[in-house]
Amino acid sequence: MGVSVPLVLRFIATSFAYLLGGLIFMLLNLVGVLDLKRDAIFILWLFGFVAMIVFGLSYMFSSGLARSSAHINSTVSKEYILLNFGVVAFFIGFSGTVPQLAGKPLAIIGLVTVMISVLFHLVNIILILKLKKTPAVERQGYGDDY
Repeated sequence: MGVSVPLVLRFIATSFAYLLGGLIFMLLNLVGVLDLKRDAIFILWLFGFVAMIVFGLSYMFSSGLARSSAHINSTVSKEYILLNFGVVAFFIGFSGTVPQLAGKPLAIIGLVTVMISVLFHLVNIILILKLKKTPAVERQGYGDDY
């Protein structure tokens, strides 16, 4: 079995939550309700929306194309948690909502956490693509429809 469908959908749904959150923060910032650095909002969109959707779609396509028997859902779940923690910590630390003394270390921790989740993602994709392919009858995943 490849990466489970609900887990992939969680990545994609979360990406749109980050997109919506970024739009709301930008709107509140533009009308003057919030005073955030706009760069922080763009980072929320970049790391939140773009990274989440790319991660989810790459799992979907790699599992389907490789027709892999890899069972890596536990590491993918950890990657999902690390990526979300990193995005939120980086956004909070970089947005100026916390004092500079705590903000910079929080942003660095968030960025390092995002980098670790990217490394997990790379290892998981390599494992999916390298593991032995299963016969068409036994497959369960995105490749079933092809």
